[in-house]
Amino acid sequence: MRRETFETPGELTLDVHVPAGRIEIETVDATTTEVELDARGSSDQVAELLEDARIELREVPGGHELSVDVEGRRGIGFGFLRKLDVRLAIRTPHGANVRSESATADLRGRGRFGSLEAKAASGDVDFDEVAGYARVEAASGDVRVSSVKGDADVSTASGDAKLGRVEGKLSARAASGDVSVDEAGGGVEVRTASGDQRIGSVAAGSVDVQSMSGDISIGIRQGSNVWVDARAMSGDLRSEVELGDEPPAEDAPLVELRATSMSGDVTVRRAQ
Repeated sequence: MRRETFETPGELTLDVHVPAGRIEIETVDATTTEVELDARGSSDQVAELLEDARIELREVPGGHELSVDVEGRRGIGFGFLRKLDVRLAIRTPHGANVRSESATADLRGRGRFGSLEAKAASGDVDFDEVAGYARVEAASGDVRVSSVKGDADVSTASGDAKLGRVEGKLSARAASGDVSVDEAGGGVEVRTASGDQRIGSVAAGSVDVQSMSGDISIGIRQGSNVWVDARAMSGDLRSEVELGDEPPAEDAPLVELRATSMSGDVTVRRAQ
């Protein structure tokens, strides 16, 4: 195992490149960042990985950037890494920003983070709280973020996207994956092909959702008015709230909903 400890006061960005394996990042009440890199496999290959991996801290305006790249200085290939079970564990101060790029590696973030930028192929991305923006791209991996206070931009192919509360603007795209949002605080734009869409609760703003064959379900919070333009070409259209062609005049939060599904069902309901 290789261990490194760095003093990281001020704003911190973690720049992580682990093509295969597991990445676990935990935020704590501290001013130091601890990095542990380990792997299982051939002892010679593990030794080469640990020795060649690049773990470097550099100062940037306002704080620091910590880079962890297991491909290392000599550019260890993905085929080499697939023979090993790589595990990267990082303990870092609350509010750290995360940038990550991986292939099959799973990325987990526990605690409170500043911003999140992640790209993954078949690996999953799973985070707790993000105080800023979150941008995640995945192919067959699943995406889960419990809370995003800024804007969220999520795209997947066959992976599912599950978001808790998004306070800023939400943009999500998926092919066969499902998109689920517990609570949307700002504008919402969702596009899927065969994936289903579920928005548990929205209180105000513009909601624009489209799907080819997936079902769409939107919950309108109690006390909010709704103006709806909804179409289900060959599916069913159901609504628990009155559908109108003109925005209501009452002084209350307004949800402007545009929903279209070619062969899926569209359901508009009152949020619990």
